[in-house]
Amino acid sequence: MPETTNREPSLLIKGAAVLSMDETVGDLTNGDILISGDRITAVGPGLSAPDAEIVDARGMIAIPGLIDTHMHAWQTPLKGLHADGWTFDDYQSRVFHLRERFGVEDIHDATFAGSVQMLDSGVTGVLDFCHNVMSPDHAEAGLRAHRRTGQRTLWAYGMLGSFDAPPEDHAWRLEHLRELRGRTGDDGLLRVGVALSSLEFGSLDRTATEIALARELGMRMTVHQNPAGQIRALHRAGLLGPDILPAHANAADDEELELLAECGGGISFTPEGEFGGGRSMTVLNRAHRAGVCSSLGIDTAARVSIDLFAAMRLTFLLMRNVDAAAEREAGRYPLERRPGTPLVEPRHLLEYATVNAARSLGLGHELGRLTPGCLADLVLVDTEPYGMALGDPAAHIVLQTGPGDVDTVVVGGAVRKRGKRLTDLDPAEAGAAARRVRERVLSGPPPAKGARE
Repeated sequence: MPETTNREPSLLIKGAAVLSMDETVGDLTNGDILISGDRITAVGPGLSAPDAEIVDARGMIAIPGLIDTHMHAWQTPLKGLHADGWTFDDYQSRVFHLRERFGVEDIHDATFAGSVQMLDSGVTGVLDFCHNVMSPDHAEAGLRAHRRTGQRTLWAYGMLGSFDAPPEDHAWRLEHLRELRGRTGDDGLLRVGVALSSLEFGSLDRTATEIALARELGMRMTVHQNPAGQIRALHRAGLLGPDILPAHANAADDEELELLAECGGGISFTPEGEFGGGRSMTVLNRAHRAGVCSSLGIDTAARVSIDLFAAMRLTFLLMRNVDAAAEREAGRYPLERRPGTPLVEPRHLLEYATVNAARSLGLGHELGRLTPGCLADLVLVDTEPYGMALGDPAAHIVLQTGPGDVDTVVVGGAVRKRGKRLTDLDPAEAGAAARRVRERVLSGPPPAKGARE
């Protein structure tokens, strides 16, 4: 039996159904995972490590830690404010205009609350799109919150200021971003990225300046992509690349999707928020067929729960429905499968939330899979007391699982949740932080009109 001689603290997970999401390792019906330090060192049956801490994973499914590639953690305390909203204008008037009420501590408390809830729900990694950076201190507060929780984070510095902000508002953001990069670098679990200005509310020249600085500093980028043609515009300006992750992109046409695929780029879909807002969902299938690296995000807790399992399930059903509707509209009775349908299986959606998401964060070579050498971010899903679903265990994860089934969460080799309880973070403390933000932000007169998303 393989043994470890590594003197770093080690963890041995025993007896899990392992979904490695790695072609070399494959799936294991009864497998073990050995972790030394912050890395996975072995995956297989019957592993032995005499000095390792043992985790009994019988009756559980081991998966890579889930990764949310589009989240506004600062909106966590605003849960429910956009529940009955329908349009983008509803979001602007009910949620986004409140950003200018957020003080420095509000950003910290809101981000802390969101990050704790994500970890509790099996989301070990996140791209936190913080478009509420109203001062350098606001940015520092968001970073401080993520350091406190220890979630693996790409924190995207929002470049969009107030709607009527003077030009110097943009200048200090660029300067602070450069200073942050020099001071923090890639700080272990926490990295700084750039949330580019929305093209429809700014200018291509402004965005080009941001992209140039990000690439000079070696930073990943993300951007809200709503109107049609913006991906094409970035390509024509020589700016499009795999280091920019568009979010939403519902209006992208097939040519734009091909441009993304050709450069190795991806899209972060937030299906619960977008479908509820009446946006077209055909881009999901078209992007998958084009070879775009698709991933998933929750977007805003103001509308939906922090539940990436639900996002996988809804995306799977939406994509299946697009193909099924085409068959029915063609008048086929009895229905006959068209070539290439069904397009997706549940395992594809788990890839979206692990393998593809890791690529989108720039960590595809060392995250999103359970294989030796990869970072030890993983989740154990409890299938008891009712047992695992028949067939592919990935279908159990996508179609049968919710946050309440998350038994164990490991980030960078550290056990952050075990026995369905967080080990070093208190959900009650996170809830209290969210309530403090509500008390401060939702009282007093309406704020002045702020920036658009």
